[in-house]
Amino acid sequence: MKSLRSEIAAITLFSITLVSTLILWFSVNVYEELYQEFVAEELESLSENLANDLLPFIGEQSDTFSIARTMLRMDQYEHIEYAKVFNNQGDLLSAYHSPQIMQSGTLYRHRELTNELLLKLPFGLDIAPDCIIVVKRIGDPQYSQGRLIISYDLSQALSSSQAKLISSVLPFAGLLVLVAVILVLELQRRSLSPLHQLIHKMRRIEDTKDYDVAVEETGKKEIAELTRGFNSMMSDINRQVEANRQKNALLLRQQEQMEQLANFDSLTGLPNRQFLMTSLSIELARAKRDNRELALMFLDLDGFKLVNDSFGHDVGDKLLCRAADIASECLRKGDILGRLGGDEFIIMLSNNPLITQLKEVAQRLIDNLSRPHHVDEWKIYTGVSIGISLATECDYQASDMVTNADIAMYRSKRNGRGQFTLFTQEMQDDNRRMVRIATNIAYAVESDELSLHYQPKVNCHGVVQGFEALIRWSSKELGFVPPNEFIPIAEQSDKISMITRWVMTQVCRDLPALLAAYGDAIRVSLNLSAHDLKNPKVTEFIVEKMQSLPIAPSTVEFEITESAYLESFHAGNVFFETLRGFGCKIALDDFGTGYSSLSYLTEFNIDTLKIDRQFTSQIGASKRSGLITNTIIEMARHLKLTVCAEGVETHEQAQFLIHHKCDLLQGYLYGRPEPLSTVVANAAKGDCQRLNIVSS
Repeated sequence: MKSLRSEIAAITLFSITLVSTLILWFSVNVYEELYQEFVAEELESLSENLANDLLPFIGEQSDTFSIARTMLRMDQYEHIEYAKVFNNQGDLLSAYHSPQIMQSGTLYRHRELTNELLLKLPFGLDIAPDCIIVVKRIGDPQYSQGRLIISYDLSQALSSSQAKLISSVLPFAGLLVLVAVILVLELQRRSLSPLHQLIHKMRRIEDTKDYDVAVEETGKKEIAELTRGFNSMMSDINRQVEANRQKNALLLRQQEQMEQLANFDSLTGLPNRQFLMTSLSIELARAKRDNRELALMFLDLDGFKLVNDSFGHDVGDKLLCRAADIASECLRKGDILGRLGGDEFIIMLSNNPLITQLKEVAQRLIDNLSRPHHVDEWKIYTGVSIGISLATECDYQASDMVTNADIAMYRSKRNGRGQFTLFTQEMQDDNRRMVRIATNIAYAVESDELSLHYQPKVNCHGVVQGFEALIRWSSKELGFVPPNEFIPIAEQSDKISMITRWVMTQVCRDLPALLAAYGDAIRVSLNLSAHDLKNPKVTEFIVEKMQSLPIAPSTVEFEITESAYLESFHAGNVFFETLRGFGCKIALDDFGTGYSSLSYLTEFNIDTLKIDRQFTSQIGASKRSGLITNTIIEMARHLKLTVCAEGVETHEQAQFLIHHKCDLLQGYLYGRPEPLSTVVANAAKGDCQRLNIVSS
């Protein structure tokens, strides 16, 4: 009996041990399947997110730095061996290897496939016994930009997880065997029932993929511990799945925000340049297909820089937002308004607009945007210049259409601002000439194509008191280019400084010859641009020239227009004070043409006031111009300033100016601008005396 009990106990022990072992083995296998499917699902989600994040950095000019930075996010995934990004041409853009693997010195080279083999793998998951390789397309299937390949070390991950599972289950299994020996068959039945329930739950999880489950902890301690371990494992997996779900939702929100930032202006909320150009290309393609017209308006606020400089950028930003709102109210239904940047806006007018409609919209914009704007406590006056281009004039090319509208807008600026201009081919030709002039300025300076002509300034007796140095350009490619054409272009293209340096150098070379011919009392003047006053290198160059001048610097006078002086008022005063320290003189050119002459005149630190030729030319023809000229002369005398009248061409004009005690006269009546050799030769012939005869 005892032997039978022992045999039964042994058989029972063996049976229970065998059953427990089988159950444990079965549980491990089921867990392995679940874990493998879980890893595959997570890899699929990870690769999808990475592919979406990598898409903006892959194209014709791939941003490899941003690609590598994005892939570093895989550091948080423990068992990823490596990942690689290829473009559509099969070029490897970036490769990632797990830091843990690299630190251990084992790169799993036996499992890392060559790039050629990786490129042959189909898109999707490739599950091998020891690893999972996922191949994900970057971009939409129709517009694929490349592929992302990730290798996951399944064997190591599974071994680690299985070890944890087995280490937690084995003690309970041992206890189960020990209890089974004591309780024999009844305890077998009671012990196996919870296991069947656990297996049933695991099967259901395998089918439903729902990890938010919990098995009731019934049965003896061993089974309860196993159940608790299972519940703990399912809870961990469920938390991880939920965390990944939240990360995915966050990534989607971030993607939406990035799309908003990428396509809309953060200040005004209008479509930005990228969105506008994309929309314009689409609309042009539709218009070309349907043989319809499409119009584009290029808007630039007049005087916006002055608003920023005077009231601050915060007021300037509010003015831009207000201008955007006003412009939106002036448009037709279906028109698209966007901001290119700064104070530049673009309007797309579709639906086959007529020229009359374009003019109506443009004039409505000008009228509404030219009204005073109340921003904070300020009342701001501004306007808008508009250029209009048509799709048919540029063969429905987006970039050409924007360029044409921009050219037309600048024509509006040059014609007086506050108006609109329709693009014509003639403007394109003018623009090409401007580009040619801008590109040839540096060559003109280096190749001695520039020259100086000197126009005399005489006193009331006709005696030469000085000269104004006037630049001339005779180009081998362009022919003669007048100063009023190439000087503004040089200022716009930031090349005026090299011209100023050349003029300063040439005047210093010519001064000894002029002084020898006309005496040491004469003064030679040269013109400065507002850009020169803003450029420290130019001012330093002029100061160095004055310091190294072998003759008295008092023979040099610098002329600057009133508008240029106002544009760089404070910098100009500091610079001119330095020049006055050398004995140089300062002249305010084109006086009377600025918008705030009298209000600033007392603050201008100048020696000479030059009356603009538009007043001089009207002497004798306009009583009002004569009164204004006389008023300027009287005012200058009270301010102890020397007065020089430009554009004197008739004896009547000269007699009027001399009668009203104008100090200096300059114009064709006394001499045209001539080269240095001619000016010196005239002095040798006694032509300075001839000027005296002419004036009398």
